Amino acid sequence: MLSQPNPYDNVETADLFTVKFSSLVDRDSKELDTLLKACERDGFFYLDLQDSCSAKLWRDLERVSEIAKRWFSQPVEDKLKTPTVSLAHGFKATGNQSGAVKSLKDGFEALKQIGRSELLGRWALPSVVEENLELFDQFNASCHFILKLLLDCLSDGLNLRGPARLDTHHRDDARSKSTLYFLHYPPGTQSLNEVGQNMHTDIGTLTLLFAPQWGLQVVSPMTGAWEYVQPREGHAIINVADTLRFLSNKRFRSALHRVLPIGGVQKEDRYAVSYFLRAADDTEFKDSNDEDSNAKSWYLTKYHTYELPHDVQGQQTVLSGGMAQELQATF
Repeated sequence: MLSQPNPYDNVETADLFTVKFSSLVDRDSKELDTLLKACERDGFFYLDLQDSCSAKLWRDLERVSEIAKRWFSQPVEDKLKTPTVSLAHGFKATGNQSGAVKSLKDGFEALKQIGRSELLGRWALPSVVEENLELFDQFNASCHFILKLLLDCLSDGLNLRGPARLDTHHRDDARSKSTLYFLHYPPGTQSLNEVGQNMHTDIGTLTLLFAPQWGLQVVSPMTGAWEYVQPREGHAIINVADTLRFLSNKRFRSALHRVLPIGGVQKEDRYAVSYFLRAADDTEFKDSNDEDSNAKSWYLTKYHTYELPHDVQGQQTVLSGGMAQELQATF
């Protein structure tokens, strides 16, 4: 039987920087420079994790992904029984938010499975986490380590010292909304009124994304066009989120992105895993409207915005952290 052609073979793809994680561990000056350029130009880049030290991370990712796939295969009635402690911890069903196409709802469900604080406190954990606690503990810690190291490297690259360093806003003993997040985009034949994930920037500081299937798009800062992000084996995707943009006085770009399958219909089950590093709840900054805000307030405001109609979202800067207005991007 002849294999089916990849429908994404001829799409426009984003030309993103690649940063080698093992070189950042040793603070290689050229790699630090590439990291800074990636955050300044795109706010989106590939993280090369093909070194031998990352092998266990990939094994753990495969295991947690298989567990998540089995969990998503449950009837929605069972998934809705998941404890919802906060917006960062619980289950989200499809169709709760505005989608990637104007007037349609979103086409993804999510298990915001492990709020970092809840995991450390062993508080209200879903049964699937309790049954695999050591694995989720380890995977969460690995993701957190990777993003904290990137944050340290950015402070080094910016020559920040003492209390000016970015890690002062990301103390491990402080309450934050950092969380591990599993996403599932079911085939669109289930509901043609639900598709993808709306354009947005992420709420927090840095996002570590494992997305082995096509569908993710990012806005080119050069052309303003939507371009697909090609999945790469052995690489994660990193994107700068709102808080880091604000803390850098907008030197770094918060990456405007969405998930939209080609043709506007999800033809197969699509899965992704994200870890969101977020600043301490009391971290203060000037937001996209140059108004005083803090990490917790921005988080709550943005989550509320996700559920608003497209027309209302387009009148505000919150959904995109001001990047849609800067890039003149549309739904």
